[in-house]
Amino acid sequence: MSVAARQLTFQPDIVSVPRDAFEHLGFRRWLTSAAFPEHVRATFAERELFVDMSPESIESHNKVKGAVTAALEWIVREEDLGEIYPDGALLTNEAAGLSTEPDVMFATWETLEGDRLRLLPRSDGNPDGIELVGAPDLVVEVVSPSSVRKDMVALRAAYARAGITEYWLIDARPEAALRFEILSLGQGQHAGAYVTSSAPDLPQPSRVLGRAFHLSRRRNRLGRWTYLLATADQSPR
Repeated sequence: MSVAARQLTFQPDIVSVPRDAFEHLGFRRWLTSAAFPEHVRATFAERELFVDMSPESIESHNKVKGAVTAALEWIVREEDLGEIYPDGALLTNEAAGLSTEPDVMFATWETLEGDRLRLLPRSDGNPDGIELVGAPDLVVEVVSPSSVRKDMVALRAAYARAGITEYWLIDARPEAALRFEILSLGQGQHAGAYVTSSAPDLPQPSRVLGRAFHLSRRRNRLGRWTYLLATADQSPR
């Protein structure tokens, strides 16, 4: 069944959106077509369409994403756990009516070999696809001033409905203290929704990776931020 958007949010500039993109199937066609504009990030989640053309904040978004990606890539590569997909990989979950590009994704070999997450071939037969379909084990989003509602409300609900085990949510905006949460799919009365198992100022346990993490930042020699994602048994450098 096709899912139709209830709302379109422009953040903050103007882009031409085709009429059929207000349905999830049409949105996917637009996103994977040659007509989709460069330097635009678009998301279909919770029957809401988000289009963002804002430049990425360097200190509170780009650097955070880079530190998290580097740390996860090292763990996954050293322990041969699965695949890391950095920013720019398109994720679709048809049952959840979701299409978006998470800041980072991780899928275990078991998930990939069991076809829970699959690379969709291009229509021209090119094996180097541009869309992952299904549910990875872990997604990461770093909140930007233009993405607060998308990350904290729409994607939180959509990722849970897609059955993604963990949602890592990071808020490093300068007006607030650094916040890092690992949200896990609940069980029992909390089934189908994300719950936290630790306060944001404590190490965050990851069921997927079997360890706890903390995210810290310090000022570098230029007075700007350097971020470090480390396991709970590591000391920040």
